[in-house]
Amino acid sequence: MLWGALAVSIPILIHFLNRRRYVVRSFAAMAFLRQAYAQRRKRLRMENLLLLLLRCLVVLLAALAMALPFVPQDSLFSIVTGGRTDLVLVVDRSGSMGRLIGPDTTLDDRVLERVRNQISQLEAERGDTVTLVTPGGGDLLPGPIGASPSAALEILDSGLPAPTGTADMVAALRLIKERVRTVYRGRLEIEVYSDLQEASWREKLGGLFAEILEDGGGSVRVLDVVGDAAPVTNVGVEALSAENALLIKGDVVSFVGVLRNHGDVAVRGLTATFRLELPAPSKPIVRKVTDIEIPPRGTVDLPLRLRMDKAGPQHLELTLEGDQLPFDDQRSLAFEVRDGIDVLLVDGQAGANPLDGATAFLDMALDPTADGDDLGIVRFSTHVLDVRSFEEAGRDLYRYEAIVLANVDLVSEQTASLLEDVVRSGTPLLIFTGDRVDPDMATERLGRLLPMRIGAVRGDPKGTGEQDYVTLVLDDPPAPQLELFADPRLAVLLQVPVLAWNELTPWESVPVEPSATSNEVEEQRSIDGDTEAEVLAWFADSLGQVTPAIVQASRGLGRVVLFATSADDSWSLLPRQPATWLPLVHELMSALTAQDSALTNLPVGQSPTLIVDGKPESARLLSPSGAIENIGRPEVSSHGRRSLLSLDSTPLREAGAWSLEIEFADPTQPQRSLALAALPDAMEGDLRRLDGASLDQVLQGVDYSLGEQVDEGEDSEGAGGGDGSLFRALLWSLLAFAVGEVLLSRFMGGSR
Repeated sequence: MLWGALAVSIPILIHFLNRRRYVVRSFAAMAFLRQAYAQRRKRLRMENLLLLLLRCLVVLLAALAMALPFVPQDSLFSIVTGGRTDLVLVVDRSGSMGRLIGPDTTLDDRVLERVRNQISQLEAERGDTVTLVTPGGGDLLPGPIGASPSAALEILDSGLPAPTGTADMVAALRLIKERVRTVYRGRLEIEVYSDLQEASWREKLGGLFAEILEDGGGSVRVLDVVGDAAPVTNVGVEALSAENALLIKGDVVSFVGVLRNHGDVAVRGLTATFRLELPAPSKPIVRKVTDIEIPPRGTVDLPLRLRMDKAGPQHLELTLEGDQLPFDDQRSLAFEVRDGIDVLLVDGQAGANPLDGATAFLDMALDPTADGDDLGIVRFSTHVLDVRSFEEAGRDLYRYEAIVLANVDLVSEQTASLLEDVVRSGTPLLIFTGDRVDPDMATERLGRLLPMRIGAVRGDPKGTGEQDYVTLVLDDPPAPQLELFADPRLAVLLQVPVLAWNELTPWESVPVEPSATSNEVEEQRSIDGDTEAEVLAWFADSLGQVTPAIVQASRGLGRVVLFATSADDSWSLLPRQPATWLPLVHELMSALTAQDSALTNLPVGQSPTLIVDGKPESARLLSPSGAIENIGRPEVSSHGRRSLLSLDSTPLREAGAWSLEIEFADPTQPQRSLALAALPDAMEGDLRRLDGASLDQVLQGVDYSLGEQVDEGEDSEGAGGGDGSLFRALLWSLLAFAVGEVLLSRFMGGSR
């Protein structure tokens, strides 16, 4: 806007253009006129120059005012800066602020009352503004930047979400730096209301504060909200989990809850309650654990074994006796118990005898009741198809919850494309190689699904060659899918000879030039955002040399596991060893088909993203407190016959058990319910606070003041000083010069 100062040339130009041109006329009384003109000429010149100066100053002041200049507090011009206050209130809304300090009164209640008093002292007529930043409770910015005092009070009166999450002070300061500071270039008064919990002040913040104040200046004031509240010893529920990855109706499931003592004194005689909420109309199952003792700063595990007699979405809650921090006295776990898993086995080598097929040993391991014997709980229900029937299955592939390809040699491009769609929509795929698998054809037809490229066959299937056999070995620690074999007593079960196997090569190491197909695979992968392969197990020979044996990668919404040997006994002796084969196959298939617990159990404040069958038309979200939020048009992206449902606009702001009811666009598709849980941050239960020296370290590099402790009844000290802006001073100066120019013009016009 300072380029507008060039307009000062306009009154100068007008001044020269308006200079009078005189015509010389000689007459007898000229001597008397010359004498009169000489007397007035000097006065007229001074008046004209003064009038020109006033007009130029009016233009210059207008340009300067529109440029919004400001000066720091220690500038000589600070005495003429604006008197308004631009106040930024950073209010800690983390879970620890829910600490009780009196009957039905929390630290948060005290702080919000203090903040109201602080805002009430500001004056809208003076142009005072308020920006609320609330780390740890709902939106980081609950209102507009630079709200009027009355608007800020309306935000507080409308009710902020309860303190739940962790106060991310770094994110709060970055927001002030990147958004608030770009709006207000002058002085900022920053006040931080916090309980100074160590968990929220772990990182260095002085540099960020200094960057915020670098341009326009300002001040930082930290107010300790704990005040006279007595120190407390807190015990909270740190974790709640199921040891089983896949929960099937009829299973006896092991759960474990973890309690943590955040204090320096042992806690004895504590009571905890497990409560399993079952689908209606079943009554909940309640189990109590009494006389719990937890050492100082220690933990204790509470095991629970329950038989899952009901299928469907369920919640397990672990609750402690109430203490001064209710925030972490309860934790929920959301999960779904399934009736069973339908698995499609595609056999690339069907035979006349039961054990001749490539899927025979898989069929017996996954579904031992296939021959009609009742052996109790059936986790997997298998359906075997040969390659030809697989080609004819078409869209029916979507009905299966997992697909296995065993020694499948060749599928058509149409079937390969359909299989890719099914897998990318969420159906897991397990692939075994074999003597019928052609590496080049597999790359051409299934390359966009394979975690690694299938290479040449190594070893000798008959075991008569010079090359030694290999055995399975695991990393230390093993991948979660095979952590069962971390037990040394079970690890020996993997020492079973594998006589032949395919060499697996990472896609990144495939040369670019020999095959255009490899380039196409890599390009498609980058578009789909697929993950790189993870090695779950290795083949190791007698010399200790290893090569990938079992690899996994995500493909779209689904996962693909590639086992680099056969599923029958033609290449490997693994299927002939039930003690090894059964747990190996079950662990792989359970990990593949189990729902990701992280999708339904989220940190407080996070929005769920879920995979559902069909196309959702509407949804209802039920909170732990019973509030219902109707979602008319949820955000949905289609993936084949499945959908990815994103609830970005409805984060789970309240800790506890949530439920989501989904209505589908297809009227014949029944309503579906999903169990969700919002998990509090366990570290919020640790109420250790910063002392003065530690706070100095955290805020090193910025001048700050540690305000008085915020006690009940204390009067808040209002923010002082102006915002450093010269805008108002320039406008008043402009008005004064404009009035002077008008008066001078009238005087000069009248006197002439």
